[in-house]
Amino acid sequence: MIVFRYRAPLERIDELKEAHYANPDGVFAMGLARLAGPLEPRTGGLVVADGEPAEIEAAVASDPFVTSGVATAEILRFRPVWTREG
Repeated sequence: MIVFRYRAPLERIDELKEAHYANPDGVFAMGLARLAGPLEPRTGGLVVADGEPAEIEAAVASDPFVTSGVATAEILRFRPVWTREG
């Protein structure tokens, strides 16, 4: 999971949103993102990603939110031990 925490006003975040999604080296373009959306309240966002740790780290490091300093990103790894069937 990747947790983005905004450090800039939402107007600045919105200006970079398309670049965030379109970044050719990012988690979306590389097919690493499985589920994504804003936090509520809108203080950041969450991406559930699937891939090699180094690949995810590189994609996050290239994200326009991170490179411009408008957000920080924390990568949380977890090992699922339970799933709901059905």
